[in-house]
Amino acid sequence: MRIATFGDLHLSHISALDKFRGREENLLRFDDHLNRTHEKIVLMGDIFQTDYGFYPGPRPDVLERILHRYPRIIERWGSKSCQIIFGNHDRITHRLLGTAKQLQLKKDGWRLWFIHGHQFDPFIGEKQFPYMFTWMIGGMRRAGLRRLADFLEGPFYDFGQRLFHSLTAKAREELMGDKNDVIIMGHSHQTTCLPFGKGVYVNSGDCFCRLMKYISIDTLARTVEVRAFIPPQGHQVIYRWPDNPVTAHAMELNRA
Repeated sequence: MRIATFGDLHLSHISALDKFRGREENLLRFDDHLNRTHEKIVLMGDIFQTDYGFYPGPRPDVLERILHRYPRIIERWGSKSCQIIFGNHDRITHRLLGTAKQLQLKKDGWRLWFIHGHQFDPFIGEKQFPYMFTWMIGGMRRAGLRRLADFLEGPFYDFGQRLFHSLTAKAREELMGDKNDVIIMGHSHQTTCLPFGKGVYVNSGDCFCRLMKYISIDTLARTVEVRAFIPPQGHQVIYRWPDNPVTAHAMELNRA
């Protein structure tokens, strides 16, 4: 089976708060490409930014407005070939849309575990995250302080992720314990492809309009690739496992 997976779009209800920074047509072209080349699509969480409302916390009214803003792609994501996992910024979709906490598959003798990864983040974990900080950043974006908001949710938060290596540590534990063959996460926004034992931990990072990254898994060929979508039909390989060659152009894409 060929499986495509991506996450961390952070679609919002108004353009000023939208981290994807693209039109619905961009997502439709992306979806056309994935459906043409894969049999199943898994969305890895934080697809929706539901905690940028006027009040702290995940807001059903914000989610409703996001769904109305992207009606055509939302309809496609409701197909049987597509499955959505929730993240910490859109966990409200578990109750309202029936999204899953995780997905475990066994195909062609390969064991795959899909989970957003915030569960292993020491700043968030399984608890209901105190959304005051996120709400304040949403307020910064509303006030036009995009660069400051980008710094706090980008380099500042990335430093904490790299300091603790919490997602990588959990993946290593699972893979070295021979519980899974491939572990797929999101959350960190860090593009990753790390072998542990006989398996691999992979993360496509964020998926914003300027660089739409995704993971392509072929369970029959037993290959995992992190790719960048090149409209309208092509892609560039950033990482490949096994062998994992990274070209100079791919490294440039990864830094973008």
